[in-house]
Amino acid sequence: MDAGYDRIILQNLRVDCLVGVDAWERPKHQPLIISVIVASDVKGSVSSVGDGLSSQHTVSYGDIQTRIREFAAVHSYRTLEALAMAIAHHCFTQCGVRSLNNEGGVSVYIEKPKALLHAQSVGIEITRTRQELEELDALLTAKDNGPSQSLASKIPKSPLPLEPYDLQIGADKIIIRQLACSTIIGINPWERVQKQRLFIDITVHLHLVSSFILVDKIPNVFNFRTMVKAIAEYVESTSFKTLEMLIENIAGILGREFHAPKVWVRISKPSAVIYADTAAVEITRTRDSAGPIRKKVRLDGDGVSDADLHTVFIGIGSNLGNRAKNISFGIQELCKDSSVNRLLDTSFLYETKPMYVTEQPNFLNAAFKIETKLTPSALLTHIKDIEAAAGRNFGEIRNGPRPLDMDILFYDSLELKTPTLEIPHKLIHEREFVLRPLCDIAPTFPHPTRFRTCSHLLGILLNTEGYDTSMPMLQVTPFHTRLTSSKDSPVWTWSTRTRVMGILNVTPDSFSDGGEFTDLERAVAAAKAMISAGAHVIDIGGQSTRPGADMVTEEVECARVVPVVEALRREIGEGVLISVDTFRAAVAKKAILAGADFINDVTGAAFDPNMVTVMAELNVPVCIMHMRGDPKTMQSLTTYENNDVTSEVRTVLTAHVSKLIHAGVYRWNIILDPGIGFAKTGDQNFKLLRELHAITAKGALARFPLLVGPSRKGFLKAGLDEKRQADPKERVWATAAACCAAVMGGAGILRVHDVKEMVDVIATSDILYRR
Repeated sequence: MDAGYDRIILQNLRVDCLVGVDAWERPKHQPLIISVIVASDVKGSVSSVGDGLSSQHTVSYGDIQTRIREFAAVHSYRTLEALAMAIAHHCFTQCGVRSLNNEGGVSVYIEKPKALLHAQSVGIEITRTRQELEELDALLTAKDNGPSQSLASKIPKSPLPLEPYDLQIGADKIIIRQLACSTIIGINPWERVQKQRLFIDITVHLHLVSSFILVDKIPNVFNFRTMVKAIAEYVESTSFKTLEMLIENIAGILGREFHAPKVWVRISKPSAVIYADTAAVEITRTRDSAGPIRKKVRLDGDGVSDADLHTVFIGIGSNLGNRAKNISFGIQELCKDSSVNRLLDTSFLYETKPMYVTEQPNFLNAAFKIETKLTPSALLTHIKDIEAAAGRNFGEIRNGPRPLDMDILFYDSLELKTPTLEIPHKLIHEREFVLRPLCDIAPTFPHPTRFRTCSHLLGILLNTEGYDTSMPMLQVTPFHTRLTSSKDSPVWTWSTRTRVMGILNVTPDSFSDGGEFTDLERAVAAAKAMISAGAHVIDIGGQSTRPGADMVTEEVECARVVPVVEALRREIGEGVLISVDTFRAAVAKKAILAGADFINDVTGAAFDPNMVTVMAELNVPVCIMHMRGDPKTMQSLTTYENNDVTSEVRTVLTAHVSKLIHAGVYRWNIILDPGIGFAKTGDQNFKLLRELHAITAKGALARFPLLVGPSRKGFLKAGLDEKRQADPKERVWATAAACCAAVMGGAGILRVHDVKEMVDVIATSDILYRR
């Protein structure tokens, strides 16, 4: 409100109002605190009527109180935004504001105390000028009585908004007070070991679109719960030394993820000072020049207005034929022309029991995210064509067996219902096989009509009384996808057992078995012996990565590896998997074409710039590892900030994963390796094994399978007597202890030399830690 006006203020009026929604999407009674400011002319009133009230210059705050209480008692709104505008309109039309001889208008602040568990309150504040109130009145009058010619000029010519805010800096505000979070913060040693309580206040400055009162839908972008959850989870996962760094990052999240045009943030740290109530830092930031944010609007017929590109989430499943290949076919066909549909991300892959029609094979299910130029109806047509090409018969029983099933789950924040398409998909909330994959790639995405994020909907479903959790969804990785056979590809379930990878180094200089298997017949015989001993996969490498090893040429590596892969595949058939241990794209591709099943790259696809492209093109599982430098330099690169090797591993692997997903590698094909023995000291290797679970416990790396390779490595000699320390083959039982620790930490694959011994160790560890 313009500072040039006098003000009549009604502050902190407490009312009970039907506002918001409960778990069943019904409005519910809540206590609210309402403040109203009306622009007035006190001097004009005194000059006009003296010690009285001039209806042309001011209003009665007693009248405002009475009318707002009466209004709140009989009206119901889903959102604070719509209620605030309705109160502003009521003050304008019923409390004498329209009669005032000024353009100042009305400000309304509504606070909802204890709306969130960890915040004191949330609220919004809106300010409307006289002209804006006239437009609002015209909108509501037209809604009730139909538009008249006299009102037409006052009604804005624009489609109804799906979101209440137009993402421009304005006089309106979203306010979050005293959000309490606990985190590691501070520069003193004692502050690095124990979490401290912080209190965060946030104000987002923006502009509320008046016509949103006709929509009254829970906001997606500026949803209180979504914002608070994102900020709280972020803060409690950090360990900054200064409030300054933390507050800048919070402002950045509000700008980047929530498109806040302007934010004010204050962080208070009560424990920082002894002789004062608190120490605090506050900042004001505007959104950077990353470009305009596209507004989400309702569809006009079959076109999409205001934007060329749209973000779409699609569910995909198969339970006939080669299920994994069918799913890959669907994604590849849909995104074949990246200028029309571009793949952004994929979920993990899950094996699930059938729902609705239960007498049929298990499904593989996933979700993926694309950016598209197609309208919803055009996208649906394209999807149906792809399903038909995959062999789906649309005349068969609904929800019965099918080689490929693809559903549009979300299209931006669109709400659409036609005879052939409903968006959001109407059954998302009752399907774990949809919600769980969605939570891999969009946990905080808010359902446009159910007012909760995907992760919240999944939590509600899993905790619903009577929901059957006896047959859990199983996260899987498919293999043999390189084959053209229609026979179903085998899948590995990660939660039930730990697999054993046998090491086959066809090099003359590997640290433990160099030179033992350079002969083709001996190499194949050694692989077959490991298979007989219980190995699930044979890892073939032609370039030594021991500390100090010399690099060989691509041609030499290929000559070592490819013949062994070909011969071994001929000998063993498809019963056991083969991986290729290489960081060269050309070697990886030739090995896969020769019969290998997946790629094991110790550099995390960082050595060869073509590796990520080959990984995406071949569509096979890949393992990416944490490493610094190369074999000659890595053991001189063991200094980590605060000696926190685990955080470094998480950070680097997160970047590797992001790079692969951006290149089109499916999330379900990615396996992580923390890099035991690579650019780590002995103590750091032990620390990493102890903290293995922390790598994939939460955040960007949550749920990724882990491969761990401690076998016979130098750090294991720490527990041996001096006479036995020099010979790597003396470290068998030290390896066994490390394997046991790795299983306890959640490893899904263990890479070992001594397969026979480790199979028993790992099987027993599975009984201890996986059942």
